[in-house]
Amino acid sequence: MKQLVIVQKIIRTTLILSLFFSCKNPSIDNTQNQSTTIVQKINKDSLVSKLNDNLQFIGDSLLNDKTLFIKDLVNKYQHDTCGFIAYEDSMLKTGFEGVNIIGDIIGNKRNDTVFVLPTFNYCDDGDSYYFFDTSLPRLYTDSYCCHPDNLFPIGDIDEDGISEICIFYSSCASRFKSLIAYSLKKKTWKEIGRCTFDINFMEPDKEKRVRKRDKGKFEMLEIVDEEENKKWIQFSF
Repeated sequence: MKQLVIVQKIIRTTLILSLFFSCKNPSIDNTQNQSTTIVQKINKDSLVSKLNDNLQFIGDSLLNDKTLFIKDLVNKYQHDTCGFIAYEDSMLKTGFEGVNIIGDIIGNKRNDTVFVLPTFNYCDDGDSYYFFDTSLPRLYTDSYCCHPDNLFPIGDIDEDGISEICIFYSSCASRFKSLIAYSLKKKTWKEIGRCTFDINFMEPDKEKRVRKRDKGKFEMLEIVDEEENKKWIQFSF
């Protein structure tokens, strides 16, 4: 409360000075710009503080004492030039769906774990998949309908020791969805294949709609109606 009163006094004093100088100085625009800059800085500092509170809530309350891990992970992808987005804790709690253990991705004989977080800046336009193993970069999407269970491994298709992954992708509204396959190249997830399907036809399970054919070659099952447009599409990389 004390900090809020101080902020209010700063803003009020700045505005009073602006009015005073506007009567004596023709360069009123410059004074107004200074006032605007101060207000913007106050707003930014407040959002940064709220963002840190968000990350602490996620780390402590949602992921069981992983605050430092979450702060390091998110700040790695948080750019100052993109602005800051903060949330109420209740929204974060409602939207968080836990974690998904997806098996060994990098070949170290340890299970990898994935979870989903919303965007915390205005440059990102969708949710991202994050991994407990920090050697795996996040997988950014332009969808706000991401879920931990939507990401699954599809095997080491190119035989480089790292498993490829696939996501069930949704635009949230349409009945037509996608499966998108990725391979980790130069510390970045690179799209290597995509197919479309109608959610009226959910069989077989998504994990059975991608299969390896040979080294660097695989196929994905595309289903847009019951018979005529059900086919395996081939990809290579």
